[in-house]
Amino acid sequence: MDIDIIVSDAPSTIATYQEAIRAAGEKLVENENIDPAYIDACINREVDFPTGLLLANEEGIAIPHGRSDLVKKSGISVIRVKNAIDFGTMEDKDQKVACSLIFNLALASGDQQINILRKLTGLFQEDEFLKNIKTMETKGVQKYIIKKLAE
Repeated sequence: MDIDIIVSDAPSTIATYQEAIRAAGEKLVENENIDPAYIDACINREVDFPTGLLLANEEGIAIPHGRSDLVKKSGISVIRVKNAIDFGTMEDKDQKVACSLIFNLALASGDQQINILRKLTGLFQEDEFLKNIKTMETKGVQKYIIKKLAE
């Protein structure tokens, strides 16, 4: 699988979904996965098509993404936040879900995006997957996600 996985802990000063998406996107810019305009595309998309997801275990996860034409090389930036950040829910943009994990997807093709979203959605149902993402050190999380996506 040719997707860069970047994992980081967000600074505690991040308080809004815009700041969370910007923090995640900046990691993708640093890694040369995306054009900087991708960050604003994700933030703008979030207004009408929010990506917050409330899982069965009451965990909140956000999966912001943007246009593939701004992606140079596929990557996923995972940001772990200490103080959960409100995102609109996928089902109803007026409802909010507190998210402590943000998976900023920057995928070069629509097919890849569908496949990765499908795979991640399945993994999000596994309590062990979420626990490991939240508790492992960042390098370990990076390897763990690569392994789980390849299964």
